[in-house]
Amino acid sequence: MITTVHSATLVGLGAYIISIEAEVVSGLANFTIVGLPDTRVQEARERIRSAIKQSGLEFPYNFRITVNLAPADVRKEGTGFDVPIALTILGKNLGLVIPKHALIAGELALDGTIRGVRGVLAYALAARDAGITELYIPADNCAEAGLVDGLDIYPIHSLRDLVGHFSSSGEGVRLTPYNSNASSTRTAPPAPPAEVDFSQIIGNAFAKRALEIAAAGSHHLIMNGPPGTGKTMLARACAGILPPLSQQEMIEVTQIYSAAGLLVTAGTPMYHRPFRSPHHSASASALVGGGRSVHPGELTLAHRGILFLDELPEFQRPVLEQLRQPLEEGWIHVARAEHSHKFPAKFMLVAAQNPCPCGFATDSVRECTCSHLEKRHYEKKISGPLLDRIDLFCEVVRTSVALLAAGAEHLETSAEIRTRVCAARSFALQRQKLPDAALTPKVREQMVSAAEKLHLTARGFMRLVRVSRTIADLACSDEITLGHASEALQYRFTAHT
Repeated sequence: MITTVHSATLVGLGAYIISIEAEVVSGLANFTIVGLPDTRVQEARERIRSAIKQSGLEFPYNFRITVNLAPADVRKEGTGFDVPIALTILGKNLGLVIPKHALIAGELALDGTIRGVRGVLAYALAARDAGITELYIPADNCAEAGLVDGLDIYPIHSLRDLVGHFSSSGEGVRLTPYNSNASSTRTAPPAPPAEVDFSQIIGNAFAKRALEIAAAGSHHLIMNGPPGTGKTMLARACAGILPPLSQQEMIEVTQIYSAAGLLVTAGTPMYHRPFRSPHHSASASALVGGGRSVHPGELTLAHRGILFLDELPEFQRPVLEQLRQPLEEGWIHVARAEHSHKFPAKFMLVAAQNPCPCGFATDSVRECTCSHLEKRHYEKKISGPLLDRIDLFCEVVRTSVALLAAGAEHLETSAEIRTRVCAARSFALQRQKLPDAALTPKVREQMVSAAEKLHLTARGFMRLVRVSRTIADLACSDEITLGHASEALQYRFTAHT
């Protein structure tokens, strides 16, 4: 008799259901795992031997053990196969009754306790789609799996407890299902204090307004200004005015971070939108993802949140060109010899740059020392097609030291701006249920005239219309007025002056 147990392996951000079967027969003592296992799966043999022994169970040392991971043409990786492999080895001798509609995953410590693994949310989604109804996973991973409805989740703490649960003799203690409805997975905690609050930033009202529009419509934005004017502070403050994640968005972001092993607290869902800020020395692979097992890159890790690129022209141009497709489509295709994956990358790009190599071309105090040739070379580091995909451009100017020292009273807080952003997004959702209101002839005439003067492409014109629509949403207006269109145009001039 061969015992079969279902588990799963990560493939990109998703999971693939794997059937694990073991044959334990008399013969020359040997322990073999077949079916394209990676090094971590092969090393499970040593963990399993020790865990079974330390759990007070009998490991079949004098038998030939063959474990097959099916289908054999899918590469298996990770430490989540430890527990199911141990069960298949023990199944026959201990008379374990493991239901066919169960999926089991977990890493074994040498003493038989069970540790959390990455990618459990993907396992839960794959299990639900495959008609599997029971999920046996480490207790540390239950909160993230609890985001998926329709599954009975059982937290497992040790191999001995799990063996007792499946024992046909009824001697063991039955595991208690995890109550996901009573957990914090259903209600997100309050938003954490922003790293930078807008009330801490004095001056630059124009840039603040640009960030509010960007947050309301998830628009891409570039801030241009001398060093030390607060571009980085503004970008970090923007994270505090984004609306909370919806339940579906929470599942998407948690699945990405779980698969990447980057959850802030192991097994805890991502309740808040991510803010990613890669260094300008990042490679194309680090940005878009890659590697032998195709891991997600910064573009995917910023999904549903902010990707902040500081010192934008300092990034290598081939790296920046990787942004074109995801900025337009919200997806990125990563193709390798063995795999081809489509990763989500629907992020809001916020970038900051100096106006020239020395940084002071637009400064009101210090004089620029760059030659015309140096400035032209600096500007060409960012291609026209990439700039064409940016919705908003704004100048960040120096705030006087006297004003900074004096401080300012009654500056708007991030919470106040966030309320308007949330209201604008809610208004937009309600508006989308109604027929689209066309631009009035007067507004259309002004926008077309401005687009021709600025030599905007068709893409640039449509982005101008979308920014105007967002400004109207912030004003809770059903139609775009001349005022909304005029304000949107202010954020295009900077890119073409």
